[in-house]
Amino acid sequence: MTTAQHGMVMAALAAMEAAAVATGMAAEGAAPPVTAPMTGARTAAVVVAAADAPEPVKRAADIVCTGQDDHVAINAAIAGLPSSGGRVHLTGGSYAIGAVAGTFGGVIIDRSNVLLTGEGSATRLRLQDGLTDCNVIWIYGDIQDIGVRDLFIDGNAKNQVPWVRERSQWNGNNGIKIINPAGGTDTAGLYDVTPRNVRVANCHIEDCVLMAVMAHGTAVEVRDCYFTGSFGSHVIELLGHSGRVEGCTLRVKDGDSVGFGFSTDRAYHYHIVNNKIFVEAGGTIRGHPINNWPPKLAGRETAAGYEFHGVIAGNILINNGSSGYVRLDGYMDVVHGNIFRGVPVVIGCPSGGLGVTFDHNLLINTSLEIKSPHRDPESRILIDGNQFFNSTVKHTDGIVVWGSNPGYVTENTGTAVIAAEQTAVVVEHGLAAVPASVQLTPANSLGAGTKFWVDELTARTFTLRVDATPGAATAIFQWRAVTTGSQTLGTGAK
Repeated sequence: MTTAQHGMVMAALAAMEAAAVATGMAAEGAAPPVTAPMTGARTAAVVVAAADAPEPVKRAADIVCTGQDDHVAINAAIAGLPSSGGRVHLTGGSYAIGAVAGTFGGVIIDRSNVLLTGEGSATRLRLQDGLTDCNVIWIYGDIQDIGVRDLFIDGNAKNQVPWVRERSQWNGNNGIKIINPAGGTDTAGLYDVTPRNVRVANCHIEDCVLMAVMAHGTAVEVRDCYFTGSFGSHVIELLGHSGRVEGCTLRVKDGDSVGFGFSTDRAYHYHIVNNKIFVEAGGTIRGHPINNWPPKLAGRETAAGYEFHGVIAGNILINNGSSGYVRLDGYMDVVHGNIFRGVPVVIGCPSGGLGVTFDHNLLINTSLEIKSPHRDPESRILIDGNQFFNSTVKHTDGIVVWGSNPGYVTENTGTAVIAAEQTAVVVEHGLAAVPASVQLTPANSLGAGTKFWVDELTARTFTLRVDATPGAATAIFQWRAVTTGSQTLGTGAK
């Protein structure tokens, strides 16, 4: 927004206030000047009315939009808040959001202590046609304590200039973009990204060229939002120091296409919890419905003294259309209490999956694959307490500690018989993975044999051997094979 635009809008605000006093509107309940405290039903610092709002609403507002380039008035209201910050409230109605030259907005929040609110889906912000690399809302700079809530945001993706990565990377074309390109450091010089303490809540966002919310910051949260339509990239992506996605619903309907669902990329500490992802017949998630990109990659942004931890818990993913797999490629993550129906899960693909705890999840009509390439002490993966229904498990690489997982056999017993003239027998153990140990107990005389042992353990069988043929009688053994509580390497490990 230019200085001239700001001045024009603020002058309009002043003129409206003067007119209200002159015509007696103030006595009829109109709002006091912008800088005065609100009373009664008026709790916002500034109220902006849509062009199509009811007339009584317009009369009570501080400013009324025109229905074209409405971002100009909204930005002026934000800029006109007192130095301590405040709230800008958008009444119900439709707002046409255009671009501010030289920026990636849109509505721009570039100062701290700002709350932008609406009236749920009655307050509809829609990008105007033909824009290039414009976010509906751009939260930008070394700022903190920002809230955006109760809005309907339409990225109008089909009517925007097509995205070209070389032109703008991922800076524009999002519903809400949260970023400080300069990053940020704390007083000790450690990487400490801003913006800080930003919350997006109770918004309905649809049809964006790239993402619904791209959040790069510290303590950035997206809560209780609803996402529909198509998105060219992630629906939500968390980057930076810390973030949270909670209580959100992604519904991918027939004909909708989404790049990724809820994701992290270089996020140090994050929660993806209590969300729902529904892919309906005819809907498509081309990539991962949930994924945490590996936080430690050569040449990528890292921070001395920081570690990377995340929680993915309580989510429900149901796929009746087309979806990629859930990608768990992070470091020291807890994946707990999720429901995966028709959605494959992969731990460690291709470079992460260190120290993952995967427990008490429910897998239905799907698969789990473990292929972490790491061998250091922090790379151990725990698989425990999960329920598998019509689902498979494939362990190709990685150090795994197996607990008890109903539907995935980790302990079995049986009887093996070595024929009279033989010294070995191949036994099918019935476990879901290579046994960590096999215990043998002779049930009769070994004849001339004095020693017995197991070798050639595979995912399906083991070989039982004796050092001499049993003679006239057969050698009978009771065996017990287990994977529970033991570390195993995948079948593809070297």
